Formats: sequence, C-alpha cells, structure tokens
Amino acid sequence: MMKALITVVLTLLALQVFAAPTPEEMYGSYDKDGKYRAVQEQVDQINQQSADAQKEKSDKQSTVMWIAIIIGLIPLVYIGKQIIQEKTWKSNPKRTVQAIAMGLAGGALLFAIDYGIFMLKIEYGTRFNTLLVVAFVLFLIIGSIYVLKKKNKQ
Repeated sequence: MMKALITVVLTLLALQVFAAPTPEEMYGSYDKDGKYRAVQEQVDQINQQSADAQKEKSDKQSTVMWIAIIIGLIPLVYIGKQIIQEKTWKSNPKRTVQAIAMGLAGGALLFAIDYGIFMLKIEYGTRFNTLLVVAFVLFLIIGSIYVLKKKNKQ
C-alpha cells in the first residue's frame, strides 16, 4: 500500500513538472494585443545586440594585438637579419647577445605602446586623438625649450 501511494505521489509530481505552463502560455490569455510578445522580442534583440557588440569588441582586440605584435617584431627581425648577414655571433658573441636583448626589449616596448594607443583610439575615438595631439605639442614645446637652453649654455 505504501509503495502504491509513493508511486502515485511521484507520478503526480512528474506530471506537474510537464504541466507547468510556459510564460507564453501563462500570459497568452492576458496578451490579447501582443504587448508581452513585443517586450520579449525587444529583450531578445537587446541580448543579441549585446552579444554582437561583445564579439565585435573581442575581434577588434585580437586584431589590434596581432598588428601590435607584428610591429613589435620589426626591430627583432632587423637585428636578426644583421646578425645573420654579418655572422656577429662568431666575432663578438657578447655584443650579439646584447643586441638580441635590446631588440627584445625594444620590441616589447613598441608592442606595449602600439597596443595601448590602438586600444585607446578604439575606446575613446576623437577624445583620445585630441589628448594625443595636445601631449605631442607639449612634448615639442618642452623639447625645443630644452634644446634652446642647452644651446645657449654652450
């Protein structure tokens, strides 16, 4: 008897899970003019737009990273070409190692600067361009004042 009662209760619980109405079924009777469906479609569109924007941002970041890596490898490739052509590892191995280390450091710095500038340009657009121009002009003014003072001292 107890087994039969437990089986009946579990069967009714299982049927209740299958009988649970979907939101569409629940609000369908109240949604005569289609407002619920329209709101649900807007939510779906917003979710899709958010996912698309996230994918586009990820694609831009990976593209910028690869461009910065390629630009960062230029000094190392140039130094490697010089080392191979002149066979400097035979005549001066210490300087060859130093040149490779400098090339790696320069390439890493160039990568970091390029990646940072590209990402800031993508993120902030024209505001970053304005800031970059102001910084460049200030750098030129300070540099020219330094050069003039150094020239006047000599």
